[in-house]
Amino acid sequence: MDLELRRAIKAALDSSPAARKVIRSIAMDEAGTGSIAYEPGGVGIHPSAPGFAGATAAIGDEEMVRAYLLTALAGEFEYAADPQVLQVEQVYKAVGRPGKGGRADVLVRRPPGGAQSGDAFLFVECKSPADYDHDLKYIDGQLFRLSLQEVPRPRYLVYYTVELKQGELRPRSLVIDTEAHGDYDAWDEAGQPLLEGIPARYGRAVKRRFGNMPAPTDEHQPLDKAVTPEVFNRLQAELHDVIWGGGGTNNNEVFVYITKLILAKIYDEREAPAGASFEFQRFAAETPEELTGRMNTLYREAEEQYLALPEPSSGPAFDTSRISAEKLAFVVGRLEGISLTENVHPGDLLGEFFEQIVAADFTQTKGQFFTPMKIVRFVLELCGAVEEARASLLGGGNGDGPPRLPRVIDPSCGAGGFLIEYMRQVSGALGSADVCDGLALRLRDYHDQWFGGAGNRWAREFLFGIENNYDLGLAAKVNMVLHGDGSTNTWIASGLAPFENYARDGRDNALSTATSRGWDGSAYAGPLNERFDLVVSNPPFSLRFSQDEKNAVAQTFTELPAAVSEALFIERWYQLLRPGGRFCCILPESLLDTRGNQRIRLFLLAHFRIEAVVSLPYEAFRPFTSTKTAIVLAAKRSAEETAAWRAALAAAEKEQPSAPEHEQVVTALERLGWAEEEIFMAEPREVGYKRRKNLSDLSRPNDLMDESEEGADSVLSRWRDPSRPPDAVFGFRTTLRAVASRPGLRLDPKYRWLWDFQEGLVFGDADAARPLAEALRIVRLGKMKKGELEAEREVIDLDQVESRQALVSEEVPRLYEIGSDKVSFAGAELALSKLEPYLGKLIISPPDDALGSTEWVGLARTVDTPLLVVAYVLLLPELREAYRRLQAGKRHARLAPEELLDLRVAIPQGEQAEALEEVLRAKRGEILSLRQAEQRVRGSIDAAITVASGSSSGCFRNLRHR
Repeated sequence: MDLELRRAIKAALDSSPAARKVIRSIAMDEAGTGSIAYEPGGVGIHPSAPGFAGATAAIGDEEMVRAYLLTALAGEFEYAADPQVLQVEQVYKAVGRPGKGGRADVLVRRPPGGAQSGDAFLFVECKSPADYDHDLKYIDGQLFRLSLQEVPRPRYLVYYTVELKQGELRPRSLVIDTEAHGDYDAWDEAGQPLLEGIPARYGRAVKRRFGNMPAPTDEHQPLDKAVTPEVFNRLQAELHDVIWGGGGTNNNEVFVYITKLILAKIYDEREAPAGASFEFQRFAAETPEELTGRMNTLYREAEEQYLALPEPSSGPAFDTSRISAEKLAFVVGRLEGISLTENVHPGDLLGEFFEQIVAADFTQTKGQFFTPMKIVRFVLELCGAVEEARASLLGGGNGDGPPRLPRVIDPSCGAGGFLIEYMRQVSGALGSADVCDGLALRLRDYHDQWFGGAGNRWAREFLFGIENNYDLGLAAKVNMVLHGDGSTNTWIASGLAPFENYARDGRDNALSTATSRGWDGSAYAGPLNERFDLVVSNPPFSLRFSQDEKNAVAQTFTELPAAVSEALFIERWYQLLRPGGRFCCILPESLLDTRGNQRIRLFLLAHFRIEAVVSLPYEAFRPFTSTKTAIVLAAKRSAEETAAWRAALAAAEKEQPSAPEHEQVVTALERLGWAEEEIFMAEPREVGYKRRKNLSDLSRPNDLMDESEEGADSVLSRWRDPSRPPDAVFGFRTTLRAVASRPGLRLDPKYRWLWDFQEGLVFGDADAARPLAEALRIVRLGKMKKGELEAEREVIDLDQVESRQALVSEEVPRLYEIGSDKVSFAGAELALSKLEPYLGKLIISPPDDALGSTEWVGLARTVDTPLLVVAYVLLLPELREAYRRLQAGKRHARLAPEELLDLRVAIPQGEQAEALEEVLRAKRGEILSLRQAEQRVRGSIDAAITVASGSSSGCFRNLRHR
């Protein structure tokens, strides 16, 4: 029940002279209940009308809407208050919505006595405002098909409600001309064209054009700036259901068409002169094809003014061979009367409307997916982005010049998620009048310029984005505009392009300016921009470049390997940031842990002060990618610091020429006084959601940041409170000295926890534990090239070994030819998988003549401890967790065998080990016995089916089961 609506309608009817023609009385109590008595001499009511007692009906939202409409018909629309003209609840054969019944809420007939006496003219379906959008799906049955039972056919079908907006009653109606569109399919195929309002006195329903004006005129009406969230939700659903229906065009192509139309409408709203008609609307008697031509012209103007593309896009913006002109006309018809640049309701309805479209209708793939909002918010909290903006504003330029906010950029911004959320948070935190009142007088003018009016004008100067993918870049542009930024600093271009490529119309801007620096070879030699305070980003991983792109990259990036695109983004962040500026970005964890990427880590150590590394679980970006990722927060060192680092490392290499590289790094760190610089690290298990393709996220706990008000432990709380004890999940602090204490200079939290806090101790008492190197040695397994073998041999691959059981399948194949390189187990007492070693795949006493995957690591004992005891120690949960912490790389991660032997483990010895061997042998025998029993029971199932089916083919008998 909408009590305010009922009260507003009653007040309007009580004061309307026309209401007395159709309504005898309205009795409504304070709770909004009561009855309406219609005037029998003014309204015809069917004798079997449900809910009526004679001419009296119970008050409800829809009934009040009907009373309001009847009053309008008898008043402003000049229809006779006559029971033969104004009729309610006329009965027809039931069609349309189940349970609704075949009734017309209001019927306007021709007056008696004329040539068309009694013919239906208006056929009206009334709705409460709450049901209006939802029940549009029933318009075929309730209007088109039901009205066919009137002969002749009513001229106009009307779908009607009245809403209470900003204290005013505002009718909403869809009017359809049956002479132009006789059935729903014809209307739908024409793009569902709508007339603007109910015709007066049996005249023609005309459509007033929408124009840039504050109030309605005889020829124009203003855009609706009071559209509710419910209407935007309905619009998004309608656009999805209608535009994506029917196939023929892939989702992202249609998504781009919708985005282009929205950009064209934004441009039209902003650029139309005062008092002029808008171009973004359906004109009377205009075909969908003619409308599409106008939209192509309008979009071309918007693209030229708002997108700043290096060169105009080719071909028509809206290709009717790819999407029908009727569907485009449908979109225009649904959006034409709504303002997409202004809305009186609080909040960010316009931006949220577009974000719904992006989230629901852009098909995400492995290479193009959005950073979940929980991750975006954590990144901004981790780097203190809003607090930095607050401090910058309150600092007021320190009297040395005009105040400024931090200049922030995302060089691979996708649809603009990081930028939009940062804009939202900064405006929410700093845009209020209270903040302005607390500023020095000199700063208040700037605050008004930045946060007054639309509220996000500051973003035009301080917020930048670049996106190479046209679809996403266009979405980012529109997204920024809808959130109050002019999008002038959002480029559809490569985030790795030379800086001069970002100049516009020959004019430099903060992004297009660059200097080359390099003196005596001691500092960075590539181009530097150094105009930005913060980089937040989730760059694309493993990009492939064309030859032209490779040439451009070679000229622009001088330090890191061009083959690793994410490394180039790190170097680009260095180029963008001012000294002391920070990046807080998402990177593949392989950059932080693999030997092949050690050069990248040395670049990070030399050019940045690493502040935090938060390793994300695999679930963070599934199902679009299973790459293990980490959030890295780092501050740019000055050129002098980097030069000092290079000099210190060169001196260490000269003084310790035979020392391992990590020891030389320790020496350089000590010389510079950097060795004790702290790095916060964490490895959360949960991130607040589990994503699913084409389904809503599942809610999960959030280890990153507490989303309740209960003060639960989280990564963020540990980051902010250095006094909290170390925790592998929620956070701990390590030092650069610790990072450089082991080969590889690894920066991944899982590895650092193992060595910095466990000190390599995995199992047993610290005094009894010894490195595995004192009990085992690595056996170098012989390599066998793919191809034919001299003799048939068993081949034991990983999938033939059961996790944690050290059991090999009975179905190991014997082959004369191998399709990939293998290893021979000769000389090995144990074989442990180095691929995803946490699964615990182990072979005890592999046959010397057997072959296996190259992922097997051969091991042999150097002590007398029984082999079975050593094997099951290696399968302990603590050992498997240690293997996980040792592993490095992408999804299919591996451990370095030599590091395995550094783990400290207490292995039973002597008589204790011998007694344990007997226990293990018995337990292993018990497992094998149970497996045989399981096979017998399973075989009996096959036999039972065979007997029941009368089969004698024995088709089940040859199946072998483990």
